Amino acid sequence: MTVSHAPARTRGLPERREPAEPELLDGPGLTAAQTERALRGLARVNRLLLGYRPVVATARPRLGAGPAVQRLVDLGTGSGDGAERVVRAAERSGVRLTVVGIDRKLGHLQVGRRLAHRQLRVVADAVALPLRAGACDWSLSSLFFHHFDAAVNLRVLDEMRRVARLGAIVVDLRPGRLPFALAKILIPLVGACPVTRHDGPASVARAWPLDAVRRLTAELPVAELRRRFPFRWSLVIAEGDPSAPAPAAS
Repeated sequence: MTVSHAPARTRGLPERREPAEPELLDGPGLTAAQTERALRGLARVNRLLLGYRPVVATARPRLGAGPAVQRLVDLGTGSGDGAERVVRAAERSGVRLTVVGIDRKLGHLQVGRRLAHRQLRVVADAVALPLRAGACDWSLSSLFFHHFDAAVNLRVLDEMRRVARLGAIVVDLRPGRLPFALAKILIPLVGACPVTRHDGPASVARAWPLDAVRRLTAELPVAELRRRFPFRWSLVIAEGDPSAPAPAAS
């Protein structure tokens, strides 16, 4: 795969407006207990406010069209709660899914291990994945894209395409006054901790508009780019035939 130089690919795109405050879960200031509480709170928010629904709705048809045994790499996996939902959905489609969860924060992966999620866990940077080309069938990122600017996101997409022989799946937030207001109102109502109450609206504030994602990925083999309920968008970059058998492991 030929990868273009990132600055040339992002020329002319609007700069994403950064929120006044960064997300606390991204920073270095939390204790292990605060991190675990925040990740559990995020999982609670996703469960009660239908945050898992667009991820499963996007991934399940793609996985269901492929082999009975597949591998998926999940970037920015956190505690692995989103990947666990995809594993369950894949099982209902008759697919046995092995997940490799990637996160640059060891503490996040340790929380996932305590919650007994069924995935391998690797500390790594999303722009330099320690996986060979085509090591997995699909790559996934959920609520990860909004953390980065255009140049970094293109590098992440390059890595997602490199390691996944069938393609990449991205699901993230849509910005706007209504989702921002609802995040401010609803997240405290479901019992989220202070970190999650702060980070929810901050994530919406830095989310990518669908039109900007379309312009950013205009040169990629996009199979799907659409709105998803609630206040999400999904992107699927298809690379191969899902029905084709996986190559033998080297």
